[in-house]
Amino acid sequence: MEIIVVGHLSRDLIVTPETRTEMLGGGTAYAMLAPAIGAFGAGIVTKVGSDFNATYKIDLIASGLNLAGFHQEGPKTTRFINEYDIDGERTQRVEALAPPIKPSDFSDAHSEASIVHFSPLSGSEIDKQCYNTAREEGALVSLDVQGYLRTIAADGLVSLQSWQKSDEILGLVDVVKLHDSELNAINAEESELSVVSHILDIGPRIVIVTRDYRGSTIYTHNSQVDIPLVLADAQVDSTGCGDTYAIGFLLEYMRCANVARAGLFAATCSSYNVETLGPYDMPDRVQVETRMQPYLQS
Repeated sequence: MEIIVVGHLSRDLIVTPETRTEMLGGGTAYAMLAPAIGAFGAGIVTKVGSDFNATYKIDLIASGLNLAGFHQEGPKTTRFINEYDIDGERTQRVEALAPPIKPSDFSDAHSEASIVHFSPLSGSEIDKQCYNTAREEGALVSLDVQGYLRTIAADGLVSLQSWQKSDEILGLVDVVKLHDSELNAINAEESELSVVSHILDIGPRIVIVTRDYRGSTIYTHNSQVDIPLVLADAQVDSTGCGDTYAIGFLLEYMRCANVARAGLFAATCSSYNVETLGPYDMPDRVQVETRMQPYLQS
Protein backbone atom coordinates (compact mmCIF):
# COMPACT_ATOMS: atom_id res chain seq x y z
CA MET A 1 0.00 0.00 0.00
CA GLU A 2 1.12 3.55 -0.68
CA ILE A 3 -0.45 5.13 2.41
CA ILE A 4 -1.91 4.06 5.74
CA VAL A 5 -3.80 6.43 8.02
CA VAL A 6 -3.77 5.48 11.70
CA GLY A 7 -6.24 6.69 14.32
CA HIS A 8 -9.71 6.22 15.72
CA LEU A 9 -12.75 6.59 13.58
CA SER A 10 -15.46 8.39 15.50
CA ARG A 11 -19.18 8.79 15.70
CA ASP A 12 -19.50 12.57 15.58
CA LEU A 13 -22.72 14.10 16.86
CA ILE A 14 -23.23 17.60 15.46
CA VAL A 15 -25.71 19.71 17.42
CA THR A 16 -26.87 23.15 16.28
CA PRO A 17 -29.85 25.26 17.37
CA GLU A 18 -31.77 23.74 14.42
CA THR A 19 -30.36 20.24 13.87
CA ARG A 20 -28.92 17.14 15.50
CA THR A 21 -26.95 14.90 13.15
CA GLU A 22 -24.53 12.00 13.55
CA MET A 23 -21.83 11.39 10.95
CA LEU A 24 -18.65 9.44 10.46
CA GLY A 25 -15.65 11.39 11.74
CA GLY A 26 -12.03 11.23 12.75
CA GLY A 27 -9.02 11.98 10.58
CA THR A 28 -8.92 8.34 9.54
CA ALA A 29 -12.29 8.69 7.79
CA TYR A 30 -10.78 11.27 5.45
CA ALA A 31 -8.39 8.60 4.18
CA MET A 32 -11.20 8.02 1.67
CA LEU A 33 -9.52 10.83 -0.27
CA ALA A 34 -6.51 8.62 -1.05
CA PRO A 35 -8.18 6.11 -3.41
CA ALA A 36 -10.11 8.94 -5.05
CA ILE A 37 -6.93 10.78 -6.08
CA GLY A 38 -5.19 7.63 -7.28
CA ALA A 39 -3.14 6.27 -4.38
CA PHE A 40 -1.50 2.95 -5.20
CA GLY A 41 -3.29 1.22 -2.39
CA ALA A 42 -4.59 2.94 0.74
CA GLY A 43 -5.63 1.56 4.09
CA ILE A 44 -6.47 2.45 7.66
CA VAL A 45 -5.56 1.11 11.08
CA THR A 46 -8.30 1.85 13.56
CA LYS A 47 -10.43 0.52 16.39
CA VAL A 48 -14.18 0.87 16.83
CA GLY A 49 -16.74 -0.61 19.19
CA SER A 50 -19.76 -2.82 18.64
CA ASP A 51 -21.89 0.35 18.37
CA PHE A 52 -20.19 1.34 15.09
CA ASN A 53 -22.75 1.89 12.35
CA ALA A 54 -22.46 -0.83 9.69
CA THR A 55 -23.29 1.73 7.01
CA TYR A 56 -20.08 3.60 7.83
CA LYS A 57 -18.03 0.46 7.21
CA ILE A 58 -19.80 -0.04 3.89
CA ASP A 59 -18.87 3.52 2.94
CA LEU A 60 -15.21 2.90 3.81
CA ILE A 61 -15.13 -0.27 1.71
CA ALA A 62 -16.89 1.42 -1.21
CA SER A 63 -14.26 4.18 -1.21
CA GLY A 64 -11.57 1.64 -2.06
CA LEU A 65 -9.79 1.58 1.30
CA ASN A 66 -8.11 -1.58 2.53
CA LEU A 67 -9.66 -2.50 5.89
CA ALA A 68 -7.17 -5.12 7.03
CA GLY A 69 -6.45 -2.79 9.94
CA PHE A 70 -10.10 -2.25 10.90
CA HIS A 71 -10.62 -3.77 14.34
CA GLN A 72 -13.82 -3.99 16.35
CA GLU A 73 -13.10 -4.26 20.07
CA GLY A 74 -15.24 -3.47 23.08
CA PRO A 75 -18.68 -1.85 23.24
CA LYS A 76 -17.87 1.76 22.40
CA THR A 77 -16.59 3.66 19.37
CA THR A 78 -14.89 7.00 20.03
CA ARG A 79 -17.68 9.58 20.07
CA PHE A 80 -17.35 13.35 19.94
CA ILE A 81 -20.25 15.71 20.55
CA ASN A 82 -19.79 19.06 18.81
CA GLU A 83 -22.39 21.59 19.93
CA TYR A 84 -22.65 24.95 18.17
CA ASP A 85 -24.49 27.95 19.60
CA ILE A 86 -26.39 30.57 17.61
CA ASP A 87 -23.15 32.47 16.96
CA GLY A 88 -21.37 29.39 15.65
CA GLU A 89 -19.16 28.93 18.72
CA ARG A 90 -18.37 25.28 19.39
CA THR A 91 -18.34 23.31 22.64
CA GLN A 92 -16.77 19.88 22.23
CA ARG A 93 -17.22 16.86 24.48
CA VAL A 94 -16.08 13.26 24.36
CA GLU A 95 -18.72 10.70 25.23
CA ALA A 96 -16.63 7.55 24.67
CA LEU A 97 -13.16 6.39 23.64
CA ALA A 98 -12.33 3.16 21.83
CA PRO A 99 -9.34 1.06 23.01
CA PRO A 100 -5.81 2.21 22.09
CA ILE A 101 -4.16 1.19 18.82
CA LYS A 102 -1.13 -1.07 19.26
CA PRO A 103 1.59 -2.44 16.95
CA SER A 104 -0.22 -5.80 16.91
CA ASP A 105 -3.12 -4.08 15.12
CA PHE A 106 -0.95 -3.66 12.01
CA SER A 107 -0.90 -6.46 9.42
CA ASP A 108 1.92 -7.70 7.18
CA ALA A 109 0.43 -5.66 4.31
CA HIS A 110 0.95 -2.47 6.32
CA SER A 111 4.69 -3.08 6.61
CA GLU A 112 5.09 -2.31 2.90
CA ALA A 113 3.42 1.11 3.03
CA SER A 114 5.38 4.07 1.67
CA ILE A 115 3.57 6.53 3.99
CA VAL A 116 2.19 6.08 7.49
CA HIS A 117 0.13 9.05 8.67
CA PHE A 118 -0.89 9.18 12.34
CA SER A 119 -4.04 11.17 13.08
CA PRO A 120 -5.01 10.58 16.74
CA LEU A 121 -8.09 12.16 18.27
CA SER A 122 -6.67 11.93 21.79
CA GLY A 123 -3.23 11.66 23.36
CA SER A 124 -3.70 8.12 24.68
CA GLU A 125 -5.00 6.71 21.43
CA ILE A 126 -1.83 5.37 19.78
CA ASP A 127 0.86 3.30 21.47
CA LYS A 128 4.23 5.02 21.04
CA GLN A 129 5.77 1.82 19.69
CA CYS A 130 3.59 2.21 16.58
CA TYR A 131 5.77 5.16 15.54
CA ASN A 132 8.95 3.17 16.10
CA THR A 133 7.57 0.31 14.04
CA ALA A 134 6.67 2.61 11.13
CA ARG A 135 10.16 4.13 11.16
CA GLU A 136 11.85 0.74 11.29
CA GLU A 137 9.91 -0.32 8.20
CA GLY A 138 11.22 2.65 6.24
CA ALA A 139 7.97 4.54 5.70
CA LEU A 140 7.63 8.31 5.49
CA VAL A 141 6.07 8.92 8.93
CA SER A 142 3.64 11.80 9.36
CA LEU A 143 1.68 13.20 12.31
CA ASP A 144 -1.28 15.50 12.80
CA VAL A 145 -0.72 16.72 16.37
CA GLN A 146 -4.31 17.66 17.26
CA GLY A 147 -5.03 14.69 19.53
CA TYR A 148 -1.99 15.37 21.71
CA LEU A 149 -3.17 18.91 22.37
CA ARG A 150 -6.59 17.91 23.72
CA THR A 151 -7.35 17.44 27.38
CA ILE A 152 -10.58 15.67 28.29
CA ALA A 153 -12.15 16.58 31.63
CA ALA A 154 -14.10 14.18 33.84
CA ASP A 155 -17.36 15.41 32.30
CA GLY A 156 -15.96 14.91 28.78
CA LEU A 157 -15.37 18.59 28.05
CA VAL A 158 -12.51 19.06 25.58
CA SER A 159 -10.06 21.95 25.79
CA LEU A 160 -6.63 22.83 24.44
CA GLN A 161 -3.67 21.84 26.56
CA SER A 162 0.09 22.14 26.40
CA TRP A 163 1.82 19.02 25.12
CA GLN A 164 4.14 17.59 27.71
CA LYS A 165 7.07 15.50 26.45
CA SER A 166 6.22 16.38 22.85
CA ASP A 167 9.82 15.76 21.78
CA GLU A 168 9.38 12.03 22.40
CA ILE A 169 6.82 11.75 19.60
CA LEU A 170 7.99 14.55 17.32
CA GLY A 171 11.43 12.98 17.17
CA LEU A 172 9.92 9.87 15.58
CA VAL A 173 8.22 11.50 12.58
CA ASP A 174 9.28 13.04 9.28
CA VAL A 175 6.31 15.34 8.62
CA VAL A 176 4.32 17.31 11.21
CA LYS A 177 1.03 19.06 10.46
CA LEU A 178 -0.58 21.52 12.85
CA HIS A 179 -2.91 24.51 12.91
CA ASP A 180 -1.39 27.86 13.80
CA SER A 181 -3.51 27.98 16.97
CA GLU A 182 -1.83 24.75 18.06
CA LEU A 183 1.63 26.33 17.92
CA ASN A 184 0.75 28.29 21.07
CA ALA A 185 -0.07 25.07 22.89
CA ILE A 186 3.41 23.79 22.15
CA ASN A 187 5.09 27.06 23.20
CA ALA A 188 3.00 30.20 23.74
CA GLU A 189 6.02 32.39 24.44
CA GLU A 190 7.82 31.84 21.14
CA SER A 191 7.14 33.05 17.61
CA GLU A 192 5.88 30.70 14.91
CA LEU A 193 9.31 30.55 13.33
CA SER A 194 10.96 29.73 16.66
CA VAL A 195 8.52 26.92 17.44
CA VAL A 196 8.84 25.50 13.94
CA SER A 197 12.64 25.70 14.09
CA HIS A 198 12.57 23.78 17.37
CA ILE A 199 10.41 21.06 15.82
CA LEU A 200 12.73 20.78 12.81
CA ASP A 201 15.71 20.48 15.14
CA ILE A 202 14.10 17.52 16.91
CA GLY A 203 13.92 15.41 13.78
CA PRO A 204 11.06 16.15 11.35
CA ARG A 205 12.12 17.48 7.96
CA ILE A 206 8.80 19.11 7.04
CA VAL A 207 6.43 21.16 9.22
CA ILE A 208 3.05 22.22 7.82
CA VAL A 209 1.15 25.09 9.48
CA THR A 210 -2.44 25.60 8.31
CA ARG A 211 -4.45 28.78 8.88
CA ASP A 212 -8.05 28.21 7.80
CA TYR A 213 -8.94 30.99 5.35
CA ARG A 214 -5.40 32.42 5.42
CA GLY A 215 -3.72 29.63 3.52
CA SER A 216 -0.80 27.65 4.93
CA THR A 217 2.98 27.64 5.22
CA ILE A 218 5.31 24.69 4.75
CA TYR A 219 8.70 24.79 6.44
CA THR A 220 11.79 22.71 5.79
CA HIS A 221 15.34 23.15 7.09
CA ASN A 222 16.16 25.51 4.23
CA SER A 223 12.87 26.86 2.90
CA GLN A 224 9.58 28.51 3.82
CA VAL A 225 6.81 28.18 1.26
CA ASP A 226 3.52 30.08 1.58
CA ILE A 227 0.53 28.30 0.05
CA PRO A 228 -2.54 30.41 -0.85
CA LEU A 229 -6.11 29.56 0.01
CA VAL A 230 -7.69 27.73 -2.92
CA LEU A 231 -11.24 28.96 -3.34
CA ALA A 232 -14.14 26.52 -3.15
CA ASP A 233 -17.41 26.76 -5.08
CA ALA A 234 -19.41 26.55 -1.84
CA GLN A 235 -18.86 26.68 1.93
CA VAL A 236 -20.73 23.81 3.59
CA ASP A 237 -18.52 22.26 6.29
CA SER A 238 -14.85 22.82 7.15
CA THR A 239 -14.55 19.68 9.28
CA GLY A 240 -11.75 17.49 7.97
CA CYS A 241 -10.00 20.16 5.94
CA GLY A 242 -6.75 19.64 7.81
CA ASP A 243 -7.03 15.88 7.32
CA THR A 244 -7.58 16.12 3.58
CA TYR A 245 -4.75 18.64 3.36
CA ALA A 246 -2.31 16.27 5.09
CA ILE A 247 -3.25 13.24 2.99
CA GLY A 248 -3.20 15.21 -0.26
CA PHE A 249 0.19 16.69 0.59
CA LEU A 250 1.80 13.38 1.51
CA LEU A 251 0.67 11.58 -1.63
CA GLU A 252 1.67 14.40 -3.97
CA TYR A 253 4.99 14.96 -2.23
CA MET A 254 5.89 11.30 -2.71
CA ARG A 255 5.18 11.71 -6.42
CA CYS A 256 6.97 15.00 -7.14
CA ALA A 257 9.27 15.74 -4.16
CA ASN A 258 8.26 19.38 -4.61
CA VAL A 259 6.99 21.05 -1.43
CA ALA A 260 5.31 23.97 -3.20
CA ARG A 261 3.39 21.81 -5.67
CA ALA A 262 2.43 19.30 -2.98
CA GLY A 263 1.18 22.13 -0.76
CA LEU A 264 -0.97 23.60 -3.51
CA PHE A 265 -2.32 20.16 -4.36
CA ALA A 266 -3.19 19.68 -0.67
CA ALA A 267 -4.91 23.06 -0.43
CA THR A 268 -6.96 22.18 -3.50
CA CYS A 269 -8.07 18.90 -1.94
CA SER A 270 -9.20 20.90 1.10
CA SER A 271 -11.18 23.27 -1.10
CA TYR A 272 -13.30 20.34 -2.27
CA ASN A 273 -13.71 19.11 1.29
CA VAL A 274 -15.52 22.28 2.42
CA GLU A 275 -18.11 21.81 -0.31
CA THR A 276 -19.62 18.71 1.33
CA LEU A 277 -20.73 17.47 4.74
CA GLY A 278 -18.47 14.77 6.15
CA PRO A 279 -15.78 12.63 4.46
CA TYR A 280 -17.71 11.99 1.26
CA ASP A 281 -17.76 13.03 -2.41
CA MET A 282 -13.98 13.19 -2.57
CA PRO A 283 -12.48 14.72 -5.74
CA ASP A 284 -10.47 12.70 -8.24
CA ARG A 285 -7.02 13.71 -9.45
CA VAL A 286 -8.34 15.35 -12.63
CA GLN A 287 -10.66 17.60 -10.63
CA VAL A 288 -7.87 18.61 -8.26
CA GLU A 289 -5.37 19.35 -11.01
CA THR A 290 -7.93 21.33 -13.01
CA ARG A 291 -8.81 23.57 -10.07
CA MET A 292 -5.18 24.13 -9.05
CA GLN A 293 -4.00 25.00 -12.57
CA PRO A 294 -4.72 28.76 -12.37
CA TYR A 295 -2.77 28.95 -9.10
CA LEU A 296 0.24 27.27 -10.71
CA GLN A 297 0.21 29.92 -13.42
CA SER A 298 -0.09 32.90 -11.08
